[in-house]
Amino acid sequence: MYLIAAVTISPAFFLGPLGALLLVSRPRTLREWLWIAISIGALAAWLRLPTSLADHTARASAAFFVGAFVALTLVGIRSLFTRSVLAVIVAALAMIAWFAAFQLRFATLENELITRTWETWRLWLPDLPAAMPPGTDVFLEGAVPDRARQFASTLTIMAALFPAGLALNALLGVRLAWGWYQRIACTPIMPPAKPFRDFRFNDQMVWVVVVSLATLLISSSRPVTLVAANVLAVVGVLYAARGAAIIRTSLLRATPVFVGILVLMMLALFSVIPVVLTLLGIADTWVDFRRRMAPPSGAPS
Repeated sequence: MYLIAAVTISPAFFLGPLGALLLVSRPRTLREWLWIAISIGALAAWLRLPTSLADHTARASAAFFVGAFVALTLVGIRSLFTRSVLAVIVAALAMIAWFAAFQLRFATLENELITRTWETWRLWLPDLPAAMPPGTDVFLEGAVPDRARQFASTLTIMAALFPAGLALNALLGVRLAWGWYQRIACTPIMPPAKPFRDFRFNDQMVWVVVVSLATLLISSSRPVTLVAANVLAVVGVLYAARGAAIIRTSLLRATPVFVGILVLMMLALFSVIPVVLTLLGIADTWVDFRRRMAPPSGAPS
């Protein structure tokens, strides 16, 4: 499912790392060269598509991310998560410099995203207003239906968190690419990633949550709050993934019937599940749930 989403949103976050890693692994087999050719061909076709500022931003960020990730891999940093996060940070700093060098404004990117997405939504919901004028109070004055105001609010948040979306797409894409790379490459330059149930990261990451929240509550500068909101969104999803890994560990010995019932219950509570998983992941900083679940041998079976 993610592979389809990755190819739709930005295939470079998946095909870029996969092709680059295969190239630096001294490919010898037809299978390796075939996947390198597929990666290069698909990316070349993607680059020929019509572009906008959002597309240019996604492509530039993917290029910076892939370059940084492959370089960190060649340097010898063994943790896939550490390499991925460092590559995201490098790409983010490079994108800031890229925007500054070409005198681009994030507000222009936001307006473009809002306009394009609003036009797409109107194809499915013709009763929406013809346009959503960014930066106006039209949606707060009762001039449009409540549903339109809700969509406008959601769309504004989505546009503001576009960098976080790219960062998460990069993290997911490179995790998927690393798994495929391990299966395709004859001589991988590093071992496979740990199972998802073992996913965790440095407990000091909780301070990123604290600082980001404090910044959002205290600062009145929009550039500062935008950075804090995007950082908080990325870290929040990472903690939710950590919470999901804890749940996965707790279900190692569960029967398929019990897992099915639990999934149905989670679907009924879909709106609160992300919050619960995030809080569970944060609580793991102090409780270390998986250590408490471990059998006498010291590791989940």
